[in-house]
Amino acid sequence: MRRAKLFDIALGDNPPSRVFPIRAMRDISFYTDKNLRIISWGDEIAQFTGKPAATVLGSKYYDVLPQISVDGKDVLAEVAKKNRTVSIKDFQIPCLFAHMNAHIDIAPEVAADGSVAQIKVVLHSSSACSLANKLYDAQKLINIGKIASTLAHGVRNPLNAIKGAVVYLSEKYRDEAQLVEFTRIMEEEISRLEDFITKFLSSSVLDTDIRETDVNSLLKRIETLTSLQIYTRNVQSLYEFGDIPPIAINSFHLEQAVLNVINNAIEAIGSGGRLKIATSAEEREGELFVIIAVTDTGRGMAIGPVGELPPDKPEKGRGFGLFITYEILRHYGGHLEIDSRENAGTTVKLFLPCRNAA
Repeated sequence: MRRAKLFDIALGDNPPSRVFPIRAMRDISFYTDKNLRIISWGDEIAQFTGKPAATVLGSKYYDVLPQISVDGKDVLAEVAKKNRTVSIKDFQIPCLFAHMNAHIDIAPEVAADGSVAQIKVVLHSSSACSLANKLYDAQKLINIGKIASTLAHGVRNPLNAIKGAVVYLSEKYRDEAQLVEFTRIMEEEISRLEDFITKFLSSSVLDTDIRETDVNSLLKRIETLTSLQIYTRNVQSLYEFGDIPPIAINSFHLEQAVLNVINNAIEAIGSGGRLKIATSAEEREGELFVIIAVTDTGRGMAIGPVGELPPDKPEKGRGFGLFITYEILRHYGGHLEIDSRENAGTTVKLFLPCRNAA
């Protein structure tokens, strides 16, 4: 059974604000003809080099990239001449405005008559392109911002309808204590969401309403909020509240970060499965963190081999919710740790620093 881990535990040289290890570049390739003119230039290498296909097709490859040569001989020319594959280690390749090392495989592809028709060049990274990673993260944030803005505008009308229905139910069934408690929580959540949307559309929502927050109390609220969802799915839930200090955070942001993870876990758990949420405090490199650990017995997560988040459009949006959680934690100086086994469950740990609390 493949075991996948995804974490940055704030050890070594990684900054605490970084959640996941820097992504290594996926293998990327391009093709030249036997005269070393570029005949195929895909989106990945275009993004990697910052040079679109329209500007490079038909050019000699060494007019776009550094010439790949050994002992004064162009390796691609030798491959075309001798019809054999060559591999080169630790060749420096420009990555946008930076450089990185890559292993390069250069292989001839032959025509029916046995002559070299084209040459395939594959770049395997041996180091990460930090600038490409930053641009990748920035693009994801831009995409999320566009979606979130559209969502914020579109959710107001149905939210008002929901609020009206909740008020009606709370008045009609005012003698049923449990239902009254649920409707009270729903009214509070709707009001907080309305306030959040207003602030989101007018300013930076991550810079407002930061105050000392009791994480255990917030989780007890979430336990009540998700109890019907847990019940209808026949899931066993267990909350363990450790002895932890308060933290300085916008409680709405923290609630959404935790709910994203819990909802992912509930989606992954089948009938009769188990969900555990536990809090604790732990010191890492002299800094105290509050940890919220969410463990499920679900199917596990498809985590990339080099520590990437799940893909942008995974089943039921699981990766999107995690990315939002990741960004919230990173804003407050925290990070995520994810340990997942395929078909054997997942543990997600949210690390929140205590340094800003009173």
